[in-house]
Amino acid sequence: MPEPVPLRSMTGYGTASRHWVSEDGPWSLDVEARSVNARFLEIKVRQPFGAKVEQRLRRQLEGRLGRGRVELVVHLRATNPEEIDRHDPLLALGVDRGRVEQTIRAAAEVARVAHSSLHLSQASALEILRFCQVAQRGPTPSVEAPPTPPEFFGELVGEAIDGLCAFREREGQALAAAIGELAEQLAEQVQRLEACLPPEQERLASRVESRLEELRTRLGADVIDRDRIAQEIAVIVARGDVAEELARIASHLDQLREVVDGPAAAGQGKTLEFVAQELLREITTIGSKITSHEGSRIVIEAKGGIERIREQVHNVE
Repeated sequence: MPEPVPLRSMTGYGTASRHWVSEDGPWSLDVEARSVNARFLEIKVRQPFGAKVEQRLRRQLEGRLGRGRVELVVHLRATNPEEIDRHDPLLALGVDRGRVEQTIRAAAEVARVAHSSLHLSQASALEILRFCQVAQRGPTPSVEAPPTPPEFFGELVGEAIDGLCAFREREGQALAAAIGELAEQLAEQVQRLEACLPPEQERLASRVESRLEELRTRLGADVIDRDRIAQEIAVIVARGDVAEELARIASHLDQLREVVDGPAAAGQGKTLEFVAQELLREITTIGSKITSHEGSRIVIEAKGGIERIREQVHNVE
């Protein structure tokens, strides 16, 4: 049983082509399906078979894709017999294989019915081929009056969508690896920030005491209320405390890893976008509180990493 795909990208491409022969002559049918990232599922279909077929194609796409700007293009063109696959000699002559088989079965049935009353000669292969070629001749195909979709049309579109989905899955695997790596880098930066917290508190306390001493000297005061100093230091340290923000970042990272490591599901991209938004909010709050040069440098690095995470998750379905 194949391993579940962790994420699906919204970027992909798939194509499928086939030749066939109708009563109007040989045709070439090409289907292209491509998609890019979008907030919701947006479908654009271009095909020559009319509105009824378009609705069917839209339902076929909606059943396979959850989000993204998807474009499905069907190219139909009349072909010359020389353009058709040489591996099928009947198709190369503009003869449908199914018509040949029906002709042979019909000839056999006629021979069986007429066996008791008429003597019929066996038709040669060349005669059957000529009969099928004449029977398939019709009006010259034109863009204004294309043939109806062949029976295999839905299957051909499915092949193109299969290719598109496979492409999106491969891209999703690359996205999962990139997001996971960026998440680990952010976790390491959070650890470095936590290591900065005790020296940060000591530095804040030392700076407050130094400024108060300068103020006492300037004012000529003899005594400083040590309890009052302790209260002021406690207030400043509390304002600069980032322990809660760091804890929330750790929680958001756990949620991000859970989504990335879990099986692909609808809405993963939006969930990851929300998580990345919250990560940026918390790290920005830390940057407004912390005053050390080392802490500020780590915050800037972390912001850059989160922005890269946001860029990646914008492509996740």
